[in-house]
Amino acid sequence: KQSIQYLNTIATTHMYYNMTLLPHPSIIPYTIVHSTDIALLLAFGFVYELAIRLYRHKNESRTSRERKVNIHLATLRYEAAKKRALGPSAFVETSKLERAVLATEKELVKLKSEREARIARTAKLIKKCNLATNIIVMLMYYGVAMLAIDGSRIIDENIASNDEIISDVERASSFWKGLFFPLTYHGMGYKISQYGIESGMRASCVGALAVFWAARTTSGEMFECAIKWLSR
Repeated sequence: KQSIQYLNTIATTHMYYNMTLLPHPSIIPYTIVHSTDIALLLAFGFVYELAIRLYRHKNESRTSRERKVNIHLATLRYEAAKKRALGPSAFVETSKLERAVLATEKELVKLKSEREARIARTAKLIKKCNLATNIIVMLMYYGVAMLAIDGSRIIDENIASNDEIISDVERASSFWKGLFFPLTYHGMGYKISQYGIESGMRASCVGALAVFWAARTTSGEMFECAIKWLSR
């Protein structure tokens, strides 16, 4: 009966992992995996990064008024140069155009200063939004590892040949560092993303914030590549 139950468990496990996008535990020996939450965090990170970039682009770009004034200034400078080339006979027209150029330049400087102030306000608002979003994600998944490695199912031939006694935590940590190098060596940010998770699991797991940040970073690089390709 025990053997039949064991075979049924194996068959059920194979069926489950064949019906999902998760790798089989024999490939990545994980003991915890929250696939739905990972997918949700990846989607949220993508949408959030897109919204942030659209908002930044809208506030950092020149307004239609500024573009019109810039074009009008270029036209006035061209007309003033043409009149100036005619000599003293076009002195009156030249003076009017030069005064118009000075007035338009002042208006353009004012519009540019307004845009710079708008950019500064946008940067502060985005910084506050990022901080608030990170705190919300951390609180929602406080102490929950999105994926954790099971060190008891890792077999290292080098360790076995040396007859060293290695704990499961050390095995899991070594496997994790090798699998995700150099992500696990990014220092304080990665440690913050694991805050609240059980200390014995921190060396071989990934937190919700790390998944969210990975989605933002990856989607950001995709957006940059798309912008460069479209601007060619």
